[in-house]
This record gives sequence, C-alpha cells and structure tokens, in this order.
Amino acid sequence: MKASLCVLFISVILFSCSSPKVFTDYASDVEFDKYESFAFYSIENSGLARLDEDRIYETLQDTLSAKGFEEKLIPDFKVNFYAEVFDQISNSNFGIGVGGYNGGIGGSISPQNSKRTIALTIEFADGLTNNLFWQGVVEARFNENLKGKEREEFFKVLVGKVLEKYPPEK
Repeated sequence: MKASLCVLFISVILFSCSSPKVFTDYASDVEFDKYESFAFYSIENSGLARLDEDRIYETLQDTLSAKGFEEKLIPDFKVNFYAEVFDQISNSNFGIGVGGYNGGIGGSISPQNSKRTIALTIEFADGLTNNLFWQGVVEARFNENLKGKEREEFFKVLVGKVLEKYPPEK
C-alpha cells in the first residue's frame, strides 16, 4: 500500500511541473464505430528500449480492452507505436536598458535550458487496407533515470492521455 502511494505521489510530482501535451489527427471520412477489434503490428525500430516497448504494449492492450475493444488475430484495426527522445531547448531572454541624451546603461541575460523530452506516437490503421485513420502524439518531459514501477506508471499516464482522445469527437 505504501509503495503504491509513493509511486502515485512521485507521478503527480513529475507531471505537475509540466503536463503532457497531446496532439491528434484523423481521417474525417472514417466511421469509428465499425472498429471493434485490434491487433498490433510487429514492433520494429520503435526508438525505445525493449522494456519500455513491453510497458507501452501492455498498457495499450489493457487500455483498449478497457475501452471495449477486443484483441483478435484478424482485427478491424492495427496498432503501431514509436517514440523519439530528444533535448528540447528553451531560450529565456531578459533585458534592461536605461538611457538619456548623452549616455546609457544596458544589459542582457540569455540563459538556455535543455529538457529531455519524449514524443510517443500511437497510430491506428485499417485492418484490411492498412490505411492510417487515427494518430495521436503525446509530448512530455522525460526523466530517463526512472526505474521499475515509476517508469511503468510514467508510460501508463502517457498512453492514457493519448487514448483519452480516441475515438475523436466529431
């Protein structure tokens, strides 16, 4: 009990500083109601470590099942995911100036911050045609030093944020 509360507390702290940003796009001519079953594409070049691939795979499986989708060998839609981890540089500029007719004083401070960021992309494609019909991307600060349960919870939150937007509201 204490361990799960600790993981929850750490997750809240991690995400309170910068909440994940979610972006989605979809084909406007698609009838989302016809998609009831899913399967995964084979995972290749996901940009993730094997353990993280497994965490996301299992979280997607659990979340889609909880939303009422059934995993089948011959599905209505297929799921793909991949990620990119990068340094996001933010510039902050601050300037002061005082001047008069014959003189002036000025100064400037330009610190640069670098934050590790992950962009996780989840894609759904038609099971027969392989045409992409929905894509969600979540971007968040990424602490690569997270381990075990904390890292698992981090990916659960990311996947959950993206799948909140599926199916899209028309």
